[in-house]
Amino acid sequence: MKLVVCTMKRHAPNPHSCGNRGGLDIAVKLEQELAEAGLLVPLERMGCLGACLNGPHVRLLPAGKSWHGVGCEAVEEIVAYINATFLNFELENRK
Repeated sequence: MKLVVCTMKRHAPNPHSCGNRGGLDIAVKLEQELAEAGLLVPLERMGCLGACLNGPHVRLLPAGKSWHGVGCEAVEEIVAYINATFLNFELENRK
């Protein structure tokens, strides 16, 4: 399991991008919150997830869950989702 955050920063004439809308700040905050929660989920900063007009984007792999138009206020929700997913994964693998 890993988390991917788009941090692509585009410049004029097409300034729409996750990086221009705070993607890097979101990646930093996610790293902090994941560490505080004790979740050892790697976070990868990626160049583009393909939908710049609706960014910033965060994607959980391999589960495929995606968040679009993410702001720093959504980080807590994302970490809670990852925590629940991680716990379910551990429980299923104990059987």
